[in-house]
Amino acid sequence: MASSEGANIALFHCLSSEQVLAHQKVDPNRGLSAAEVAARLQQYGPNELPKPEQESIWEKIKEQFEDLLVRILCLAAIVSFIVSCFGK
Repeated sequence: MASSEGANIALFHCLSSEQVLAHQKVDPNRGLSAAEVAARLQQYGPNELPKPEQESIWEKIKEQFEDLLVRILCLAAIVSFIVSCFGK
């Protein structure tokens, strides 16, 4: 295996479960001790994906009007409304 930590992580999928457990120094019957869990949490951080930023409703509405065709259709609707109100 490669010597760098990043390279080792990338190759874990190629190893057997016994090899991964030995590399990570984990007892398969007992798991990690509470102290080891705390140390790894401190070193590597939580094992979770970052939450994506929520887009506000106003950003979503604004995004709908960025397309030229939508702007043309809105303009046509406004012109149609004005003509129907004042055309008689």
